Amino acid sequence: MRKVRFYLETLIVLSIARFSSLLSPRLRLCFGKFLGKILYCIQPRRVKIARENLRNAFPEKDFQWVKQTARRTFDNMGIVFAEFLALAWIDDDAVKDYVRFENVELIRQKFNQGRGVLLLSGHYGNWEFLAYSVKVYLDLPVLVIVKPLSNYVLDKVINRIRTRRGNEVVSMYESALKVVRTLSKGGIVALLADQSATKDKDIYIDFFGRKTATFDSPAHFALKYNVPIILGFAKREDYYYKVRLVEIDHSDLHFDKEGIFTLTKRYINILEEAIRQQPELWLWTHRRWKHQPPM
Repeated sequence: MRKVRFYLETLIVLSIARFSSLLSPRLRLCFGKFLGKILYCIQPRRVKIARENLRNAFPEKDFQWVKQTARRTFDNMGIVFAEFLALAWIDDDAVKDYVRFENVELIRQKFNQGRGVLLLSGHYGNWEFLAYSVKVYLDLPVLVIVKPLSNYVLDKVINRIRTRRGNEVVSMYESALKVVRTLSKGGIVALLADQSATKDKDIYIDFFGRKTATFDSPAHFALKYNVPIILGFAKREDYYYKVRLVEIDHSDLHFDKEGIFTLTKRYINILEEAIRQQPELWLWTHRRWKHQPPM
């Protein structure tokens, strides 16, 4: 029965994908909001988590603001879902219309130095578009670190979309050796590092005024192998996204605990600033603060 459920879920997703691909970008945006409203209605536990996270992150806001922002967060989830699935059919020109970089050549500039590149982002705006669009703009393959879905049938479909233009994916649970090999060859690795990390292995950074377990692997790789980190967020404007890339400088840091902590904090500070500008674009449905620092 479990396998049957997986195939049924995948069939539904593929049907949504095909329908979404037939829409114009603006109609797809509306369709995504509709999907988001469905998700809001059928996932009360995630709604509760989003509201709780928003109340804790923005204690100065009233309940009406929290409720409205939580709804808009689900709208964004639906939009990301509809837009990403459409990538299975839309062409490169459509991708370039969707994702408009201010300075995409920064990636090529760092890539040409031959040290490898770490592309860092968060679950903000349409995060799925970033690595995909880098391959479209620069024709440079990207190794994308992903969290596998429990539905292994759907997971294969999703990864086929992610790799349609020539990118490669690897599970976050099996990625360390692959990341090292890719960077040592001067390649590009893309990852998200804004969800809750492991309780005992990672580090705790202030995020919206609370200590939270944070992945230190990007800082670890950057400092150990002297690799540049480029950070970008796909910020929605109308139906499309603007992306401004910034390099997180770490030339003043050493590969030690203090350096890893400082570099991770620089990323988290930039992430928090982006979220504060448009909080509805971040994925508040994740239990980001579920771990407390050890006493």
